Amino acid sequence: MQRRELLRWAAALALLAQPALAPLAALPVEVAGVRLPRSPRALRAAAFARAACPDFLFNHCLRTYVFGALRLAQRRRSWHSEDAFIAAALHDLGLLPRFASAAGSFEQDGAQAAERWMRGAGGTAAQAGRVWYAVRLHDGAWTLTERAGSEAMLVALGAAADVDGAPQAELDARQSDEVVGAFPRLGFKRRFTELLVAHCQRKPGVQEHTWLEGLCRAHGTAAPPADAVEREIAAAPFAE
Repeated sequence: MQRRELLRWAAALALLAQPALAPLAALPVEVAGVRLPRSPRALRAAAFARAACPDFLFNHCLRTYVFGALRLAQRRRSWHSEDAFIAAALHDLGLLPRFASAAGSFEQDGAQAAERWMRGAGGTAAQAGRVWYAVRLHDGAWTLTERAGSEAMLVALGAAADVDGAPQAELDARQSDEVVGAFPRLGFKRRFTELLVAHCQRKPGVQEHTWLEGLCRAHGTAAPPADAVEREIAAAPFAE
């Protein structure tokens, strides 16, 4: 092992010794054949996400990274693991009131929050840009996401797999079970739907031309019908 690698691992171990980061020592090193980054910045991002997010959302963010890595590997694409992990860990911050602007969509607010975090953690402009695009485009038009690079593709593929399911050709049952075993869903379908609806009710009209447009429109009425997004989440091939 080279000296630089030794120093990086020493720094990571020192971080895990801090009380605020100690719980992250329990995070698995590898899930379904995917190694989770353990660099100091990746660990700080995970700690930030864990502190900011409810438990079911934090686990969704980590499943997003693993599912995305598995699906991207099927496409024989490489990616910056630290940048992609940080983007996945922070990709849903915009759904939380703490990070919401007055008039921005949750994708915009989340991208801004994640970019600020990356810059504050010493990331380069290029790294902050990769994280911004990955969060901003994680549920948008695939042609744009693909043009934004592998990190954006990973977060989009991973989030979609966890919310809607993924083709069996890209994820088999054994892999899915291992990912969910490492990061349990904790009632994700119901609780995530409730989080989306609460966001729509706080900020009606801001999700026009986005994935949540229909859901927000439906829940702006007195007797909301079931929306396509709700049906997608409920129909995902997970047992909860």
